[in-house]
Amino acid sequence: MYFKEQRYEKAKASTLAATHTVQLPETGILDSLSLYFRVTNAASMSGVGPTNIHHYITKIEVIGDTDKSLFSLTGEEAIAKAYRKMGALPPFMQNEYQGKSQDLLIPILFGRKYKDGKYALDLSQWDKIELKVTNTETTSLITAGSLSMETRMCTIEDSVEAHPKFLKQWEYEAEKPAADASYLRPKLPSKGLLRSLMIQLDPDLTALTAAMTNTPTGDTFNWKLWFKDRALTIYDHRVKDLMRDEHRRLGVGHSSLKPYPSTTKYCDYHWAYVQAVAIANLMDTADTTQASTEDSSDRFQKLGYAAAVTMLQAHVQGIGLFHTFEIPFYLPDDEEANYLNLEQYKPVEIEWYAVNDDHTHRIVLEKPIGQGPASFE
Repeated sequence: MYFKEQRYEKAKASTLAATHTVQLPETGILDSLSLYFRVTNAASMSGVGPTNIHHYITKIEVIGDTDKSLFSLTGEEAIAKAYRKMGALPPFMQNEYQGKSQDLLIPILFGRKYKDGKYALDLSQWDKIELKVTNTETTSLITAGSLSMETRMCTIEDSVEAHPKFLKQWEYEAEKPAADASYLRPKLPSKGLLRSLMIQLDPDLTALTAAMTNTPTGDTFNWKLWFKDRALTIYDHRVKDLMRDEHRRLGVGHSSLKPYPSTTKYCDYHWAYVQAVAIANLMDTADTTQASTEDSSDRFQKLGYAAAVTMLQAHVQGIGLFHTFEIPFYLPDDEEANYLNLEQYKPVEIEWYAVNDDHTHRIVLEKPIGQGPASFE
């Protein structure tokens, strides 16, 4: 057995506010796809925000037999899943300056990790498999015609294993509370094995990426997980506690960006709970006043000071990438029998208490399922 990596589709222009479709091969054992995006910022976009590619990749889908969803996540959800499978952020350059370029790599992993060797998608078991990537970019943010996507493919060759299953990952539900100080109580599916449960508490943003009314990492937000019709309470925590607990498995996350210097516009610093920001000048300036961030641990922050001609680079560390946390149901991850049996513990229910209703509670599930439409669930 060996892994074959190839550039399946060279960088191809994507239409703004549209869906880019790539038809995948009819045969092969697919370990993973890697989607490489590149844009050139518009001349008028500096400080407009949100201005980053991941904000505008609204859906990445892999669809089999016309209507079977094998993978379906937003750009942020897909990066957050890859981060937990890889143990590091995929490479990307977040650049908020006018006329500059940004790039982003989003891996789609059909196994437990990159080059898993056990779980993979058998393309021959489906009549037709398409990759569909939807964006909502506009010419006010990026230069017309500059958005491109390259599709890379990693396949398993000459394998003696049958690869009977792959890991389906999809957004199961996205719902907002009806009002401030209210609850959401969604229930998970009642069949199959659940490898992991990932939650994103996605904040509403204005055109200026204004500060959130309340950050979901505050002390008054709470999240619960129940088994067997609330007979078993598995989690009952503040969200930031769940993110801190995950740190013991993942460590502190690190990322870098080039934030636009503005004392009024907010920048995306990636992590729900920012622990440190280091800023450095990228060009000479006569003004020696140092830039700083707010005394805040929020994901969206603004610079305390920045001269108009100074370009800045920031290195950030924190937890809770894109306001997500994940609960794994595997220890160790070598036997499928260790995954959560949904039928055994049904109903599995969540309770999310939201002090502020300006957050979307997104549920991302990951389950092993059989190859082909006959085994699909």
